[in-house]
Amino acid sequence: MRNQQPTEAERVAELHREAAAAYAAANSPAARIEATAQRADAVSNAQAHAAANLR
Repeated sequence: MRNQQPTEAERVAELHREAAAAYAAANSPAARIEATAQRADAVSNAQAHAAANLR
């Protein structure tokens, strides 16, 4: 009877599948839109702080 522990190759293959899924999720259109919105919020906040500092 085979040991139930995955082989090194099976573990590496699973890590590759997980990495590919994470990469796809991070580069999805929704993730890109969210990242753009977060950058826009950060710029807006920076502009508001700069304007407040000029007063």
